[in-house]
Amino acid sequence: MRILIVEDDDALSEFLVGHCRDRGHAVERIRYAAECLGAVASRSPDCVFLDVRLGDGNGLDLLPELKVRHRDLRVTVMTGFEPLSSVSKAAAGGAEYFLRKPFKLAEVNAVLEKLEQHATVVLPRPETPPALPGATATFVGSSDAMTEVCRAVGLAARSGVTTLIEGESGVGKELAARAIHSLAGPERPFAAVDCATIVETLFESELFGHEKGAFTGAVSSRDGKVRLAEGGLLFLDEVAELTPRMQAKLLRLLQTRTFEPVGGTRSIPANFQLVAATNRGLLGMVQQGTFRSDLYYRLNVLRILIPPLRDRREDLPSLAAHFLREIPPRIRVAEPPLAADALAALTAHDWPGNVRELEHTMTRLILQAQGRTIDRAAVLAALGAEPATAPPGSLSTMERSTILASLEHTGWNYGETCALLGISRPTLRRKIAQYDLAR
Repeated sequence: MRILIVEDDDALSEFLVGHCRDRGHAVERIRYAAECLGAVASRSPDCVFLDVRLGDGNGLDLLPELKVRHRDLRVTVMTGFEPLSSVSKAAAGGAEYFLRKPFKLAEVNAVLEKLEQHATVVLPRPETPPALPGATATFVGSSDAMTEVCRAVGLAARSGVTTLIEGESGVGKELAARAIHSLAGPERPFAAVDCATIVETLFESELFGHEKGAFTGAVSSRDGKVRLAEGGLLFLDEVAELTPRMQAKLLRLLQTRTFEPVGGTRSIPANFQLVAATNRGLLGMVQQGTFRSDLYYRLNVLRILIPPLRDRREDLPSLAAHFLREIPPRIRVAEPPLAADALAALTAHDWPGNVRELEHTMTRLILQAQGRTIDRAAVLAALGAEPATAPPGSLSTMERSTILASLEHTGWNYGETCALLGISRPTLRRKIAQYDLAR
């Protein structure tokens, strides 16, 4: 197998060149991004190990052109500097593998074994060129699990296939869906449907739209989410909540790629990428007979499983630092320092509400700190201050605490509180009544 290594680190290059040659491969190495396209054209390697940060450019900027010119070229992206979103951008640009520096010998061997298998059995590639990467999404963390999520997001964006995102509430399923949309082309339409909040009688109208006079109250025609997503991405959140009748309607849409507005008389072709999300195991529901197996297999073309925060605690320091930077400008307070023992307390918590719960907690801590250091006592108080009706650490507890802290921060000014939280006045009033908040 012919391997080209594009890397400006001499020590790392020497290691890779020697190890690949020991496995019987022909290896060449270049230092600069400017040399890459010409070297690939003249030397016709089977695969390229491409560094991201080179002395004269960014390897990810070369990736789309490499894949367009050389469709059968296998690319492994290497980086020790870039944010985790580079994994998604690399996958969207066409990279097959990703190595994070400093990598271990076993990780290099795992990539080489896959490349060696491909060298003997070359799979056919589609005639269309791979999609170019668009704007990247911000993923926070460095765990292997999140690296795999980012890789899958990039593949979903590049391929445009129907994608099923599974994970507990609060892990960031909609963020992943929006990342797919952003990577595939943020200028395209994006339409979202919360399946848990739609009653069965309005499902068809919400999804397919309706004609004027189709039912009582239909005083004008209205486009549904399928038409609004034309040429873009349709996101169905909490798809497990669909009733059998709603499941049948969705299945027909996916089978025929056509729809009829309620009260309409002609079928309209539909062109969109479907991304569905659920916090319940759909396969288990299929086995229980509560979810259609034929619909499940239509949805589960590419599966992305986002792990709960308790299973990737190594990401929590990065997430906490991210919220410490991102939240204060939004709520107009100073960024507070975070004590080491406070971070330890955050890391030790199980976070049943996952990243969303962590964000609520960090918001409350930042509001209360007012620029002063957040210590362990403050964290323990925030995690233990729950109403009697809510289990410890529940998401409703964090929401109640965040709303109360925001109200206290604004002196119970509803307009300012709504602006801080990004909610409407009716929603704020409903939450105040729900949580029995009083000044």
